[in-house]
Amino acid sequence: MEELEVFTIADRGEIGDKDGSGNEGMFDFPCEIAVRPDGTIIVVDTNNHKIRGIDSDGNVFTIAGTGEKGDKDGPGNEATFNHPYGIAIRDDGTIIVSDRGNNKIRGIDLDGNVFTIAGTGEVGDKDGHGDEATFYYPCGIAIRNDGTIIVVDTYNNKIKGIDLDGNVFTIAGSGKRGNKDGPGNEATFNYPRGIAVQNDGTIIIADTLNDKIRGIDLDGNVYTIAGTGEKGNKDGPGNEATFNYLRGIAIRNDGTIIVVDTYNHKIRGVDLDGNVFTIAGTGERGDEDGPRNEATFNMPSGIAIKCDGTIIIAAMVNDKIRGIRLKKLVKSAIE
Repeated sequence: MEELEVFTIADRGEIGDKDGSGNEGMFDFPCEIAVRPDGTIIVVDTNNHKIRGIDSDGNVFTIAGTGEKGDKDGPGNEATFNHPYGIAIRDDGTIIVSDRGNNKIRGIDLDGNVFTIAGTGEVGDKDGHGDEATFYYPCGIAIRNDGTIIVVDTYNNKIKGIDLDGNVFTIAGSGKRGNKDGPGNEATFNYPRGIAVQNDGTIIIADTLNDKIRGIDLDGNVYTIAGTGEKGNKDGPGNEATFNYLRGIAIRNDGTIIVVDTYNHKIRGVDLDGNVFTIAGTGERGDEDGPRNEATFNMPSGIAIKCDGTIIIAAMVNDKIRGIRLKKLVKSAIE
């Protein structure tokens, strides 16, 4: 494997809510992240009820959210969220957020204004137009090339879509907890969380309590990519590999799936042949930067990939944003 190095991008490693340079900025339970084309990292700062950014110089800044828990649309410095979780960025730069505690999908435009896309705010499982639809603890979120928003409706054990007209529809999941592949309306999930979309529109799911990575093809059929369904920490062929509480998921340009194996404190990959391998993390809890096979994490959560291939990680319990990249790039940056 390439010589990879884990490094810290932002945060003092202390719980807080502070903007500033990377070694001064503070977060509280950052769960998910996304990356804009210009390299700006967008962070869901969950327990601070904010959406934050990290610019190319490592400066942390607030995009939207007062820091108080609430459900208010409007200018970013007045809007409120309730334990937001998932995040994705549309081609036009609009930020899409799964506002988990409010059971809504919300957006932030380029001027920082927050608006509701779908969800009444009530707990439920209703498809239909966005202002009538209901969700139950929506977590992961992604966007297809056609602009469709794909939502992991976690407590409903479903994968849903929102079209460009704001209509919510079910893509897969019967609504029952389970571990069944097959046609979307018959397949079952068990508290899924992470989601990513391949270039061809295939949806990749981190099926958290099933300890599996699963796929949904363009016809809505659900299938298993990797994981036996048993908890463990085993690399190898997908039908033999094991995971422990998967969360964030992302896809490299070459099609490799990168997944956060939260309770194994590792970042792992699945190649195009379905083989699972460890990218970084010893498996021990910790907060050590350095070579990939010596670095440690403590229940990492979200993940995104920059255009240059750098993997960005929301180190949830460490309250940090960390990265993995080629060691030679780290050295050149220091020099």
